[in-house]
Amino acid sequence: MVTERQKSILEALIREYVAEASPVSSGEIVRKYHLPYSPATVRAELYELDRQGFILQPHTSAGRVPTDKGYRFFIEESIVVDEGNDKKMERALSSLLDIKDEFDFLRQSSRLIAQTSREFSVAGFLGRGLLYKSGLAEVLRGPEFADENTAQEFGELADFLDEEINRYFVIGEAEEPRVFIGEENPIRDAKNYTLMISRTNTPFGKVGIFAILGPRRMDYERNLMLLRAMRRIFGE
Repeated sequence: MVTERQKSILEALIREYVAEASPVSSGEIVRKYHLPYSPATVRAELYELDRQGFILQPHTSAGRVPTDKGYRFFIEESIVVDEGNDKKMERALSSLLDIKDEFDFLRQSSRLIAQTSREFSVAGFLGRGLLYKSGLAEVLRGPEFADENTAQEFGELADFLDEEINRYFVIGEAEEPRVFIGEENPIRDAKNYTLMISRTNTPFGKVGIFAILGPRRMDYERNLMLLRAMRRIFGE
């Protein structure tokens, strides 16, 4: 059972970690998020959230970071619809409605998703072997990829992601975005990352498949808003 107080503290920690990419201390939460709790209370609740597996402390002297369980809770319990931002996202995507060529549509969709999410993206049609990929440069700017081996690992995954998506996700109807965090990922080589994927009707009478791949520390709120806006502008 997660209390409302724990929920607000966990939400603050996740937002801070997504923004700064470094372990979050109780002092940072108190100072930046103006929660109505004392530093001692925040420390005690962080300890309890750690005990329950929502966060962990990577080093004894460091702050804490979210776990896959923490991100999952955030997605299911903390993200709410913001109509103003939703409309802005729809306007940002509205140029796709003017594209008449289906292959140009996929190319521009993948580029726009990558630019907006700042992650790696894939766009294609169900049942078609060809998927367009964009955004490798965007995602590799993240601090997670400062290590050369990690960047190389992700680049190799990006090279074959279209094949893996065709293997696991090409069957089905249009559906809301699905989020696979870390070990939840059906794609074996993507288990260090988060994959968001949506099947969406398109103006061409075909179901499109749109995916975002990035580090676990991605902006779940923005990226879910992005994929949901794709569905809405095409009348879903």
